[in-house]
Order: sequence, then C-alpha cells, then structure tokens
Amino acid sequence: MPSSSVSGWRGVSASTDPRQRAAGVLARVDSAGAYAARLLGDAPPLTRELVFGTLRWQRTIDHLLTPYLHRPLSALDPQVRAVLRLGVYEAQRLSTPPPVAVAEAVRVAKATCRPAAALVNAVLRKAAHAAWPETEDRSLALGLRLSHPDWMVERWRGLFGEALLATALAADQEPAPLSVLAAGDTEQRLRAAGCELVPHPWSRAVRVVTGNAAAAVRIVAEGGGYALDPTAALVARLAPWVAGIRVLDLTAAPGGKLLVLDAHSEGLVLVGADRHLGRVVRLRRTLAARGCGAAVLVADATAPPFVSGRCGLVVVDAPCSGTGTLRRHPEIRWRLRAEDLPGLAAAQRRILAGAVGLVAPGGHLLYATCSLEPEENEQVVVGLALEPVPLASALPPGLAFVQRPSGGVVIPPSAWGDGFSVHLFRRPA
Repeated sequence: MPSSSVSGWRGVSASTDPRQRAAGVLARVDSAGAYAARLLGDAPPLTRELVFGTLRWQRTIDHLLTPYLHRPLSALDPQVRAVLRLGVYEAQRLSTPPPVAVAEAVRVAKATCRPAAALVNAVLRKAAHAAWPETEDRSLALGLRLSHPDWMVERWRGLFGEALLATALAADQEPAPLSVLAAGDTEQRLRAAGCELVPHPWSRAVRVVTGNAAAAVRIVAEGGGYALDPTAALVARLAPWVAGIRVLDLTAAPGGKLLVLDAHSEGLVLVGADRHLGRVVRLRRTLAARGCGAAVLVADATAPPFVSGRCGLVVVDAPCSGTGTLRRHPEIRWRLRAEDLPGLAAAQRRILAGAVGLVAPGGHLLYATCSLEPEENEQVVVGLALEPVPLASALPPGLAFVQRPSGGVVIPPSAWGDGFSVHLFRRPA
C-alpha cells in the first residue's frame, strides 16, 4: 500500500467530522491491521458507535452490499469499502432515516474518495433498504445472521453447544458496559459525580456503570478508578492465597490483575513484570495513581530473572488471540485464522515453561487467556509438571462455563463479561 495513501487516512481519522473520522478509522483497521480502540482515543460517541457497530456487523453488511456491486468488495479501495459499510450500518442499525444516512455517506465519499461518490450513492440507495437477515431465519448461516466467521462458529458450537453458542455470539454483537474496580474510595467518588452503579452479579470486586458513564470515564482517566472487564477481575481472584506469600504476575501490564489482588487480598507481596519498557512505565503510573505498592520491573516471561521455587502464586495471563474479547475488539474476528493459533500457542508454552519453576512447594500457578480456543489453553498446559486444581466449585453461582478434561474452565462471552479460559495448578508441598 503506498505510504501516501496511509498518510491520507491518518488525516481523515483525525477529522472533527464524526462520520469522516469513522471512515478513516475503518480504512486503517481494514488495510493496515490497526486496532479501532487505539485509533479512536477521545472520539465522540457517534464515531465510536459507527466504527464498532460497523465492525461487529461487517459480514452481514457485506452480504447486503454484494448484490449491488459489479465487482467484489475486496477489489475496492479500503476507503470506499469503509464508506459503503458505514452507510449500510447507519441506515439499517441506527435511527438515522435511510435517505439521510445515504446522503451523509455520499458527502463523506466526496471528501475522502471523490471518484467513488457516484458508486456510493447508487449502491447505498438500494442496500440501505435491503432486508436485514432475521436472527431466527434458519435458512441463513448462523454466522451470517450474527456476523461471525463460519470457522469460528463451528468450533464454538463444538466447545459450547447450541445454547451457549447463541449466547456468546449475541453478546459479541453488543457494546460492553463500562465496569470499574470497586477499590478504595472509587465507588464513593463515582456516586458523588452522579454516576449510577450496580454491583456485578458474579464479580464482587466490580461495579457496572449504568448512568452518567461520561463522568465515570473522566474519573478513571484521572486515576480515580480502574476500568476492567468483570471476568478478568473474577479470574484474578480464583487462586487461593495466604497472607505473606509472594505473588508474581509475569505478564502484568496493563495492571488490572495486580490492582484486584491488592484491593481484595490483604497481606500479599506483589511483584509485576512485563518485557516491554514502555508498558512497564505505564504500568507503574497506573499502579501508583491508584495506591498500589506492587514492585514492577522489566523482565522476559520466557526467561524470568527470579529465584526458582520462591513464589506462592505465579500468574500468567498470556498474550493470545483474544477471541473472548470480540465485544471490545470486533476486528479480531475478521483477521484471525484458525491456522494462526498454533503459532500463538508456541509462544504461550515458552512463557509457561519459564513460569513453572518459580512456583514454591505448596504454591500455585494461575494460567489464563482471554481466548476461548483449546489450542491456546488446554493443549498448552498438557504435561505441565504441576497438579491441576479443579476450578468449577470456585466459580460463582449463575456463571455459565464449560468444564474441560484438563481441569480448567472456559467462560463464554455474555452480557456480563468477556470470555476467558483459566487453569489452576499446584506444586506439591
């Protein structure tokens, strides 16, 4: 891709026009492998809705566009694809009247890809009124109705069964509510600012913001709270602990697990590590701003510079495909391939190999990923020189999960949290 084109999209993505900025972000996500959340920054609500909604429903949108194009969508310029998809999403899924949505898309096309403005107008005038697939229409593939790749739907069907599969796919199509760690005076500050909060049904450490989210976002940005997914908070508290033990988080950035442990598990000696200096700097700032005194250092998890057998708890939240986080990162589903998983698993095995020797006699190793895929979870921990500890009885009532033969559990995405897989191991005393 010519560098001049990419530079042009950067300018578009910084536009103050919500639709124009959304088109620029989508073009960069599509063509340059960028992540939408990182590009959006302080984007206004309409831009965020347009970007994330279009990405979530991309397969369904493309299905509606295809009959009205004379060549494949993949043959079009990324900016043109972005404008077309935005127009369909706004006309079909938002309250904007279709003629207005089409007119706005044409306006953006004239500003960003002018030669294609006539094409955008002609195609959207038809696609804006096409019949959106009904969720219950079994004549169409489930992946089309709920906008997921077929390969992902089929492997999740085998993992979860039909009922949990439908729940997981539907959850991926809805925005994740803002959830905040209830530590220190966070809850008091949020309520004083007019935020409406409800306790999370199965994660006691979390409050869900149900009103005045803008104030909550501001307070979190100022260091007055910490936003994290409820399932991540739950996972961080699954390992047993006793006061005085050393807890080492080998993949600690951005810091959520350490903050959960610090706030809700008194008497622990907390140490966090990450291999990237920039992430460690940000991690230190995050922890310090929220009163967490964990020690933090730069360290490669595959070759950790720590004395063997000294940690009562080692936590590994391994880098992964992120298939449990499609509510927050919908673009993952369109760029990940099943053949990518073995490469990710190889990196995870190297991290685990470095972690196992650090566990003290009688201590535990918690291995978790925000991936639902067996290749990154039970297949990674096979043969680990530690005793598996069953987790099912430690999970809160009402939480849907799948017990795996390895002793771990897979928690599917839901309206209440992202998807995770988690295993717990113990070294005999």
